[in-house]
Amino acid sequence: MAVYEGAVAQVWADVIGVDVSEVDTVTSFFDVGGNSFLLIKLVDELNSVLGIETDIVALLEYSTIEEFVAHCNSRLDRAESEPA
Repeated sequence: MAVYEGAVAQVWADVIGVDVSEVDTVTSFFDVGGNSFLLIKLVDELNSVLGIETDIVALLEYSTIEEFVAHCNSRLDRAESEPA
């Protein structure tokens, strides 16, 4: 199951408390109003809403939606190509 930018953007907007139109895919979570406390909430929401397993380290390293989605999809592609 691929992770989509629109779905991640909606979760980010909900966590930060802004309209999704205020969130773009190339701006860092911290530049749109995120902070370390909201980052913890973001991890929980992404894991719950999108059914993925991520952590704070990944979101710090891949702090834009574009980078984060590419990272998630790369991990999913690798997992799907590994033999069972």
